[in-house]
Amino acid sequence: MRRNSWLGILSIALVLALAWGYTGYRQGVQHKNITENQYNRSLRDFASHLDQLETDLAKSKVASTTGQKVLYLSQAGSLSQSAVKNLSLLPADEAGLSYVSDFLNRAGDFTRSMAYRVSLGYNPTDEDEKTLGEIHDRLLLVNENVQDLVNRVDTDELAWVDKTNPWTWMVSLLKPGTAEASADSAEGPASSVRSGLDQLNASLQKLPPFSYVGEYESRTVREPLGLPKTEVSQENALQKAREFLQKVGIKDIEIEFSGVSQGPLGVFVFEDDDIFLTVSKRGGEVLIFRDQRDLDERNLKHEEAKEKVAQTLRSLGWNLVLTSTEDFGGYLQLEYVLDENGVRIYPDKLRIMVALDNGQIIGYDSTPYWAYHQKRDLTPKNTLDQAKKKLREDFQIKETRLAIIPVMGNKEVLAHEFRGIYKDEEYLVYINGETGIEEKIQRIIKSPRGEYLQ
Repeated sequence: MRRNSWLGILSIALVLALAWGYTGYRQGVQHKNITENQYNRSLRDFASHLDQLETDLAKSKVASTTGQKVLYLSQAGSLSQSAVKNLSLLPADEAGLSYVSDFLNRAGDFTRSMAYRVSLGYNPTDEDEKTLGEIHDRLLLVNENVQDLVNRVDTDELAWVDKTNPWTWMVSLLKPGTAEASADSAEGPASSVRSGLDQLNASLQKLPPFSYVGEYESRTVREPLGLPKTEVSQENALQKAREFLQKVGIKDIEIEFSGVSQGPLGVFVFEDDDIFLTVSKRGGEVLIFRDQRDLDERNLKHEEAKEKVAQTLRSLGWNLVLTSTEDFGGYLQLEYVLDENGVRIYPDKLRIMVALDNGQIIGYDSTPYWAYHQKRDLTPKNTLDQAKKKLREDFQIKETRLAIIPVMGNKEVLAHEFRGIYKDEEYLVYINGETGIEEKIQRIIKSPRGEYLQ
């Protein structure tokens, strides 16, 4: 009797295990189908945006009137942004496609900047036309390759990724020239969508860069303006890193040196389990810090967390103004800028992530501050009253100040900032402090996540 009972229990357990396994299998298949459908949609949107982008660039070269030229250049700038977003959703490593996204970002930056300048009466020079031609020629190559991949997905059921070692891309980072070598040695068509995009990336990588230096390129400045010329040793950088960790409340760990990067913002890299930290070779400033620990249940309100951050920043020697707060559930993302004698210096920015379980900083990025910080002329040529006359009469002003803001063409200007309301929505309007033109408008979005700009 007891034996029969055990057999019955085992039979039921076996049936349940099979049912659970089948359910898991079905869920896996369903997840795979959903993922592949997302990839398919992203690839086709990517191809569609590239095709239209190429068409608009071609039309912009032919257009002879200001209106038509601004129209096609503006459309090209928007399409490049959409294409970059589509590309980010495809199954490809970010490191492996850096040149494709970099190219599209630069193309968009150039066309948006050109559209803006043409709208103000600027006549493109021969150098501008040459740059536009170079962008269009490269876009033809990109578009041709991507359209071919779409056709092969339809006709040959091309796989999305190759079944290869997931760490292969690491080798390409550690061994310069690997990407080019793999592209040169690749024979015949790509074996997957991902490898096809990687081959396209490698082909772009071998081309010389454009001469154009625009807003996008300013994200990786040629020369950091805020860092001193003198370099620190690895030992000094390690000491700086340890002092930083102590001040943000991380103790009893021993970070180790894991590498060094070259270039204008060359850094020493230090790590320990969940901790990642970089210290600039010039001046020994902490640029990037990440604590990737698991977050516990949130215990702090926004104001409590921000006060803890303010205390930590003071101990680190910062005296900045909080300008933006976004809530991401377990942590807040805060942005601070320099305020010099009442003038907001928006390019000199510090980004912080603070955990809401204990108020510790878990993310820190001072790169923009050290890249752009410099002495500036903070005296406008036009007055506040003169700038007010450039606004709509029904724009209700709530707050005014002077501000340094970045503008297209890798430049920054001193402007009068007006915060106000138009038809129940809040905006920031910037009037150039020298020319009096309307430089920029930003809409202030208020949501449960916080207040940010659009």
